[in-house]
Amino acid sequence: MRIGLCALLFFMIAPSPFSILYCVYIMPSIFAMRAGYLEKSSASCYNGKENFWKGGVRLEKIRLAAARCIKGRLQPPCRACEDVCPAGAFRWGVPHPDLCVECGLCTAVCSAAAVETRLDYAAKLTAVVAADAPSVRLTCVKSAPDSALPCLGFLTRGILWAIASQKEVQLDIGSCRACLPAVHAHLAREAAAVDAALAAAGRAPLRLLDAEPAAREYSRRDFFRRFRDVAKEKFGQGDAAGGAGGSAAAGAHDVGTAERMACGAVAGERAGATSAEADRGLLPDAAGMGQDSMPPALTAFSAPAWAFAHGAQPAAVHADLALYSGCNACGFCVRLCPHGALQAGVEGEDFVLSFTPQLCTACGLCTARCPKSALRLAASPAAKRWRIPLPRCESCGAPFQPIGASKVCRACMEG
Repeated sequence: MRIGLCALLFFMIAPSPFSILYCVYIMPSIFAMRAGYLEKSSASCYNGKENFWKGGVRLEKIRLAAARCIKGRLQPPCRACEDVCPAGAFRWGVPHPDLCVECGLCTAVCSAAAVETRLDYAAKLTAVVAADAPSVRLTCVKSAPDSALPCLGFLTRGILWAIASQKEVQLDIGSCRACLPAVHAHLAREAAAVDAALAAAGRAPLRLLDAEPAAREYSRRDFFRRFRDVAKEKFGQGDAAGGAGGSAAAGAHDVGTAERMACGAVAGERAGATSAEADRGLLPDAAGMGQDSMPPALTAFSAPAWAFAHGAQPAAVHADLALYSGCNACGFCVRLCPHGALQAGVEGEDFVLSFTPQLCTACGLCTARCPKSALRLAASPAAKRWRIPLPRCESCGAPFQPIGASKVCRACMEG
């Protein structure tokens, strides 16, 4: 506001082409940038370490780990999570947990495992696969209430290949078409890639259950029971209903208060109230749930690491890497790899670089940031081990592992 008044006063006192340009073009741009910054700041308050509450239940669903996100390290910047999210929960690299539908697509497409969620995908998937049965049926809890899996959007071709190479897999995506078409398209695409790899390996393809489930008929009582359950899940209410508990829950469900708490407006007040409530045993939510029943901490899920730990072998569903001449054994690519697909060591006077395709997500960090442009993505996944002679120091002549493009060893630089 002050900038606008100053610009208007400047235009009235000394009209000139520059003042006109400033008022017409520059000042609106400043206002637009400031508005975008404020919007981003208000959204980023959901990503802090503070827990904000609605009816005693933590609202935080997703978080982006800035230390692992590779958006700013690539040109053009990575926008996989923004492009795939069907609810628009990612805007300009800032997650909006209030819009998240927990479909898992952002987890599946993030090549650096930078998206953290409150769903423990690794534990749930391991529990389903570890069952002693010749086949595994992957279906979400909405399609089969007895299923331990949430929405199947977190599944990748690497995970499906790791399971299908050992057991028969039934992938039920029939209800995804009506529930979340983006998840249906993702799973159909991943299943097609896995089927091609299974055919090349001489194995049976996935059993893709793509038929839409028949419409169920609900009685009047079932309808209202389901309506009540959805309302409890949506607004954080528990099993206690009516009476003083209902009025207390209604007061605690003030969305405006929850948002102010999230943005830190009443953080100090909440901190003092939390300690006082904890002393009186009033911190459990409206359902009477204790602290042990609260949602778990947000964690990241690495699909390549899970698949590799469960016996995935190199196949066409994985990425491949080729090393060309020019490598100076600096090891920068090893430090960049988010999943540890590249490992290095020194054996005698050789620099040994190992590549594990099952852990590679083709993020492009190593190929884009290699100071010698010696790495390229390829199309024939296989475990590889390269031996590169270590360069010799121009000062003392001893073999050494350079830092970047240095030509002198550390001992000579420090001496």
